[in-house]
Amino acid sequence: MTSTITPSTTVGVRAVAGVIGTLVAVSVPPFLVGTLAIQMGRTMAFGAADVATAVAGYYAVSALLSPFSGRFVAWCGPQVALRLAALGSAAGLAGVALADGAAGVVLALTFIGVPNSLVQPASNQILSGIGPGRTRAIAFGAVQSAIPAATLIAGALLAVVGGSGSWRAAVWAVAGLVAAVQLVIPFGRDAAHRAARRPGVVVADAGAPAPAAVGGRPLVAALVGGAFLGSIAATTLPSFLAATGQHAGVSPQAVGAVQIAGSLTCIVARVIASWSGGRHEGAESLRAVGTMLAGGALGYVLLGTGSGWGFLVGALAAYGLGWGWNGLFNLSVTQARPHSIAAVTGLTQGGVFLGGVCGPLLFAAVAGSGRYGPAWYVIAIAAAASAALIAHARQRWVRSGVVT
Repeated sequence: MTSTITPSTTVGVRAVAGVIGTLVAVSVPPFLVGTLAIQMGRTMAFGAADVATAVAGYYAVSALLSPFSGRFVAWCGPQVALRLAALGSAAGLAGVALADGAAGVVLALTFIGVPNSLVQPASNQILSGIGPGRTRAIAFGAVQSAIPAATLIAGALLAVVGGSGSWRAAVWAVAGLVAAVQLVIPFGRDAAHRAARRPGVVVADAGAPAPAAVGGRPLVAALVGGAFLGSIAATTLPSFLAATGQHAGVSPQAVGAVQIAGSLTCIVARVIASWSGGRHEGAESLRAVGTMLAGGALGYVLLGTGSGWGFLVGALAAYGLGWGWNGLFNLSVTQARPHSIAAVTGLTQGGVFLGGVCGPLLFAAVAGSGRYGPAWYVIAIAAAASAALIAHARQRWVRSGVVT
């Protein structure tokens, strides 16, 4: 006979804090390298192509390992996975700080792709223990806000070291903060994970039968494809926003301020979008995801205009809409496949990470030696295509007859 366990309506504050801290820890390295690229180029041969290669390596490893990492997290437990991820990120950042050339930076950032692949499956596994409704939705939004928080840190460091500061000291400082994340990750495994590893046990929402998977494999394929295209756009934004602004004549301090403002906009957007999505979960949440991606495409177009107002408004729109959908997207994934959250998250995150590989390389190939306008237009097309695939995923969900 199959038994069930009921997740509590709350997950410990320390558990959520551990998820947020670890997400920041594994997310900040590529943004940090992209933001400090010009300063790094003053002390060694390191340019836009090297940034693209390093960021692509980071996401390539994450994409390759993500499907396996989902199963690994389901086996070892989310807390263990978070500790391994934070430790690996700190080690990789130390490698960046010690690098004496572009090859060293590329290798170090590529290595951090390993711990990065562990975090999202662990995060979704932990947050699925929160009771359904707006509480869970807000938690997803808050946790996903950790990623734009990483870009905020990078922007703040650019404002500090943009003049004569040492980029190595900045990287060491971040490595120290990442190492300190171990202090907030709880020890042990949660009850849901222990029960889930026992034969015949299914995790179910409180007071409700376990819902069936919806939309079949085509739904998952559409979600993976949408995540891939949306990530092509989103991961390019923090990697090349600073270079775009400085190429247009904006000072490093002003670019840092715009990046901070954009990151804050993204944080607010992720929380509000997830909170609003708590009213209309599942298929209707995907409608909001698609709308945000379409709005983000307009922001990327504005970034390509090369004007001062276009840079400011485009950055805010791209951060808030083109990169603010992730929390709501991950919430929808857990609702679509409640009995295989870590494994399916591994697939969708594989799409996200593969987009992270292709996005910077595509942007660098189009931009060449400074053609940032056309490059941003290509990124806008990717965001629009992502919105279309998410709309298709929603239709698959609706046709399954399950709309919540």
